[in-house]
Amino acid sequence: MPTTAGEVLTNYLAEQFAELKHQEPLVRENQPDAVHQMRMSVRRLRSLLATAKKLLDEEVVTDVRAELKWLSGVLGSARDPEVLRERLGELLSEEPDALVFGPAARRIDEILDAASAAGRQATLEALDSDRYAALASRLAELAAAPPLAGKASRPPRKTMLKLVAKDAARVQRMVGKLEDNSDGGSPGTSPGHQGSGGQQAFGQPGSGQQGSGQHASGHNAPAHLGSAHDVGLHEVRKAAKRLRYAAEAAEPVAGKKAAKMAKRAHKVQKLLGLHQDSVVARAQLADLGGRAFRSGDSGFTYGRLHAREEGLADLSEAKFWKAWKKFPRT
Repeated sequence: MPTTAGEVLTNYLAEQFAELKHQEPLVRENQPDAVHQMRMSVRRLRSLLATAKKLLDEEVVTDVRAELKWLSGVLGSARDPEVLRERLGELLSEEPDALVFGPAARRIDEILDAASAAGRQATLEALDSDRYAALASRLAELAAAPPLAGKASRPPRKTMLKLVAKDAARVQRMVGKLEDNSDGGSPGTSPGHQGSGGQQAFGQPGSGQQGSGQHASGHNAPAHLGSAHDVGLHEVRKAAKRLRYAAEAAEPVAGKKAAKMAKRAHKVQKLLGLHQDSVVARAQLADLGGRAFRSGDSGFTYGRLHAREEGLADLSEAKFWKAWKKFPRT
């Protein structure tokens, strides 16, 4: 059992770094789910370094987190098109044959297969780069002997629970902002279905898919696709994910209390993840519809799928607000 907060951090960092290194050769071999698992370990490392920055040398932590963000983005460029292709494929398969106009299935596959291939190439190049080698070396040092600050010597349970409480309060503040900015509308209703929330479609000019580290949650989308409400929900999702990882790290010393918070945060993250998936899908469908129009093909099917995605987004958000009523308050 760890006797200090620093030991809890060290154990968690070592565990996640070991998982990252375990998944690396599997990613190179293109094994199923390896990219996702490696990306999860990267996100957990980056998240905990943010949560526990007061217990560590902040200058070192900031630099490593920036490099982890880069790596997560590169891995996302390989995985996100696959997730979106599966999602849109399922939606399309549910459409009556009489309402599928033009080569919709083929176009979806072409765009997303190309994006996925480009993302995989970018991932392999990243893993072979000096930049990744330097990051892996620094992570190995962090996992073996992190630069702990004085506060890291404090008792583990109380210290870790304080970190979890701060992240929980952060989620609550973000949800409060959403409620304040609802313009009198009831929570759970996306105002105006304004689309992608700053997302950009795969294959869209300027998307930066190949090697830039941007992925399905990249920015710089056309202004007409923007929705501050969707962006706000996405920020809540990211904050909930950070809270989940902090609570998971605290579980060895905080037990059921931390486990309960991790479970609640995961539920929020999952529901808002489904909402974000719809945001990204709508951006892609809008792009595909535009391409169809410019080439003289029918965009009818993309419009139908876009409308269905709007409904799925509203459903996910409504479930989030219902779950939020039961969320533990700090």
